Amino acid sequence: MTRSKPRAHLSPAVRRDLWVAAAGRCEFRGCCAPVGRDFLTMVRGNFGEFAHNIGDSPAAARGIPGESERLAADPDNLLLVCYDCHNRIDLNGKDNPYPADQLRAMKQEHEARIEIIYSATGAKKSLPILMSFPVGNHIPVIEIHQIHNAILENSGYSCSPLGRSIHIDRNDFDVQDDTADFWPRAEQSLKSLYETRIRPELTARNGASHLTIAAFAPIPMLMKLGSLVGDKTETMVLDLPAERWLWDRSTQSGTPEFEYKVPERLSRVVSVAVSISNRIVLPEGNEIVEFRAKEPNRGIIRTEAHMQVFRREFNAFLMALVRGGAGVIHIYPATPLGASIAIGQIILPKAFEEIHVWEWQAPKWRPAIRLK
Repeated sequence: MTRSKPRAHLSPAVRRDLWVAAAGRCEFRGCCAPVGRDFLTMVRGNFGEFAHNIGDSPAAARGIPGESERLAADPDNLLLVCYDCHNRIDLNGKDNPYPADQLRAMKQEHEARIEIIYSATGAKKSLPILMSFPVGNHIPVIEIHQIHNAILENSGYSCSPLGRSIHIDRNDFDVQDDTADFWPRAEQSLKSLYETRIRPELTARNGASHLTIAAFAPIPMLMKLGSLVGDKTETMVLDLPAERWLWDRSTQSGTPEFEYKVPERLSRVVSVAVSISNRIVLPEGNEIVEFRAKEPNRGIIRTEAHMQVFRREFNAFLMALVRGGAGVIHIYPATPLGASIAIGQIILPKAFEEIHVWEWQAPKWRPAIRLK
């Protein structure tokens, strides 16, 4: 596009302030690419570009006569962007689909997030632990960049990810969870990986003091991971209440309610039904005690506060089982991802003689693993 006059001059101070406010990253929503190095060669340098919300001339994309001239060098009207995103928002000139208000919102959103990070004090460094096992024919994929973002967003930037992570990726597992030898092999695999990769981090002199767990696997495997990690190290357990492991920020997430009735005296062997994400088919045989949500559904635990409510209520339920005399418990769960891990962490092995976890494989329950 031919310009009638050159672009407005941006002073070194304006360029500096824009770079600092954006932390040297592209401000286009969803990009956030660092612009302090070439994206292809990784050579360090100043590769950022400055785009205008309201175009710097009336003929430019989003240009407005009078306003374009007045705001051409105004830092509030400028975004720091990468080459690709600058091209994206200016390529079609007046026909570009990104209005000035949308770009302004992107700038404000990005710079507010950066300011929170800059202002944070005493932020904890969290070690991400990712685990994925096949669930039936489903092959789960956990992206580490999403977990890094979730650590920051879910903690309100009071936690930031360590530069390293542990990813137990067993999507190549050669047997499915409906076969007879899946559980012994999967449990042994997880125990071995825990001993070689996670345990050293928890016991090292300068090891991780905070963990973030994101896992997608059959429910008994999630409980096993929780029981191995335990609750001695402060842990943030992630779930998928909406998308990308982020907690629900809406004001419509009512606090879940849970209920249970535990007799004062129980049999030594008890079946424990846990109905959180769905109402389960109750098992036959042993005495049954049920812990359930009043309104079970898969997305019932949508915030960190919801998770804390669940932990508190389920811990009280377990203590009631102990007081009632239960020694051997068989757990039949219908639980969300995060709650499954939390159950494994909460259960105190010393409080029970044996702890068995079963899995629903229609049309019946099948034994899966032992937590003790």
